[in-house]
Amino acid sequence: MKRLYTMLTVLALLSFPAGIFAQTSGAQHDKCLTDHYYKQMMANDPTFRANQQALEVETQQYVNQYVANKTGAQNKSASVVRVIPVVFHIIHDYGPENISDAQVFDAIEKINADFSATNTDFLATIPEYAGIAANCNIEFRLAQKELSGGCTNGIDRIASLRTYEGSDAAKFGGWQSGKYLNIWVTKDLTNGAAAYAYYPTSIAGLMYTVDGIIARYDYVGTIGAAGPYAIHVLSHEIGHYLNLQHVWGNSNAPGVACGDDQVPDTPMTEGWTSCNIYGNTCSGAVDNVQNHMEYSYCSTMFTEGQKARIMAALESEDAMRNNLYTQENLLLTGTNDGYIASGCVPKADFYASDRILCTGNSTTFHDVSFNAAVTERYWEFEGGIPATSTEINPIVQYNDEGWHSVTLTVTNENGTNTKTFEKYLNVAKSDANYDATYFADFNDEATVNNDWILYNKYPDDREWKWRGNNGYWNSGCVWLNSRFGPDLETDVMISPPFDLSLGLTDNLFFKYATTSYGVDAGDYTMSLKLYYSVNCGDTWIYFNKLTGQDLISSYGGSVDFYPQYPDQWGSAMFNLPEGAKENHVQFKFEFVYNSNVNNIFIDDFNFTTGVLSTATQNASISVKLSPNPVPVNGQTILHYNTIDAVNLTLMITDIYGKIIYKSDLGNTSGGSHQLIISPQQFGLAAGCYFLQLTDGKEIANSKLVVD
Repeated sequence: MKRLYTMLTVLALLSFPAGIFAQTSGAQHDKCLTDHYYKQMMANDPTFRANQQALEVETQQYVNQYVANKTGAQNKSASVVRVIPVVFHIIHDYGPENISDAQVFDAIEKINADFSATNTDFLATIPEYAGIAANCNIEFRLAQKELSGGCTNGIDRIASLRTYEGSDAAKFGGWQSGKYLNIWVTKDLTNGAAAYAYYPTSIAGLMYTVDGIIARYDYVGTIGAAGPYAIHVLSHEIGHYLNLQHVWGNSNAPGVACGDDQVPDTPMTEGWTSCNIYGNTCSGAVDNVQNHMEYSYCSTMFTEGQKARIMAALESEDAMRNNLYTQENLLLTGTNDGYIASGCVPKADFYASDRILCTGNSTTFHDVSFNAAVTERYWEFEGGIPATSTEINPIVQYNDEGWHSVTLTVTNENGTNTKTFEKYLNVAKSDANYDATYFADFNDEATVNNDWILYNKYPDDREWKWRGNNGYWNSGCVWLNSRFGPDLETDVMISPPFDLSLGLTDNLFFKYATTSYGVDAGDYTMSLKLYYSVNCGDTWIYFNKLTGQDLISSYGGSVDFYPQYPDQWGSAMFNLPEGAKENHVQFKFEFVYNSNVNNIFIDDFNFTTGVLSTATQNASISVKLSPNPVPVNGQTILHYNTIDAVNLTLMITDIYGKIIYKSDLGNTSGGSHQLIISPQQFGLAAGCYFLQLTDGKEIANSKLVVD
């Protein structure tokens, strides 16, 4: 056989219409992307087009021989049950998408029933097609061995926020595609689809991301979290995996025009999105509406012609499916007849209901260990009450602020496994650490790490960190190594708690610096979202964001971006919602980005008052500047008066609210006072500035003009 499939495979993306394989929201899915990608590649890639044509010739030759030699070796081979090892990778965020073992077992049962024509709804097949309904002689078995020889139940569980993305980027932990059929399960899926698969490929060393099947959790099996129309979804996708087209063809769309799937015993059809089992669209014969490769919700069968195409894919070296069912591979994967897995050790895993708490609050931990049954467990809670536990789901109280680690050790008769999450849970003070006079220049690493929560739910090398240079005003800042990050990566940083209940601020201000990757600044997706919480992070309320072009402060090109000059920074000032003006409020920065985004930096986080253009006279503090305006090389006198002895803080800000200078004046007696202000002393260039005096309760402002 000639070596075929040397280009990227066609994407077979199943996207079912509303009322058939509908989302729980009831919204209609996008059209099937199989047609989109297939037509795109056929039009734009001559090599791909030639390979597809050659592949079809090869497949038809096999099918013709299969039909002509019903008693021949080929048909005898087709009657042998081929066992295919399967592994399910559950990509989850500890939600309902972390489906149970029972739901996976049910899915395998339903797949096997569909491919052996023993599905319960097979009896509903209309007489016109019951006679050519095929037992495909394929059995799918969950792997019992990893390639390393380790014991497995064929269900791999990986915690990742990419479960919400549901694209090839979510395909963590793929096992060698020539030895296992990989099926990934996610929370969401691209373009509202139910599932998608790739056709076979022979590209040497091709990564598993362009092979296998990915499906939404509610389209797996029929029990647990599965929706009402999920029963045949995985069988449809495995059909694509084994080189079956949609019955209306792979360059068509359902309900649009007559098309052909290159299978003689499935008539040309426009395709169906409803269950009109005696529908006739193209050929004069009844359409095969009940085919598993249709979009109808009443599929019951594959045909003998489709079985022949499946056999062609399994026999072909070019399809790279011919190793799956060999005796050698079955022994390797523990799927050979009679093999019974023994010695599986559980893999420890857990999550907490809340990971950001106030002192004195409690959270519940959940043991979700997998791979084998747990007979004993032992929890260790750094700083927790209790400090240890043997319960399945213990409730633990935390009184000490800061980061705390958690360890779970699980055991059965075959062994022990331990998992530790360092810095897993953060406890903040019940009382606010700071008030509206807070200014974060991020110059001190210890202060940043003690005050701010630099939080990555599933830690990797892409998380907010302190950086000792490249800051806007001084050297320090916080930054995120987001260049070449995976699509829709999300990382957060959370502020210390503030008391903003005294009404001394109206705005949140900070400096930021980022750029796109590459020359085209439009080819990116990124958003810096802001939230606040008044209950120690139990709930977060979104209130504003910077996104897209608004977030670009500089064009850094194709190298790592590190701001070197002030004009590479942007300024952001957002009105604070009234709900945030409480005595214990925290703010969260959430950065969502794709692979075309470069690094991002944040500096000079602070609060500003709403109207700073005129002097404000308060009952306890009053200020006046004279002379005003003042030359750059001149001096002005700040006259201020306090009724009582107070501790005063002086701040000088620019027109955006950025704090240029801040100093504690200490205890100031009641009465009149003066302070000489020199623009050169404070590095003030010509422009407009604001002076602010506060005792922590009241603020007095005055505008300063330097010319």
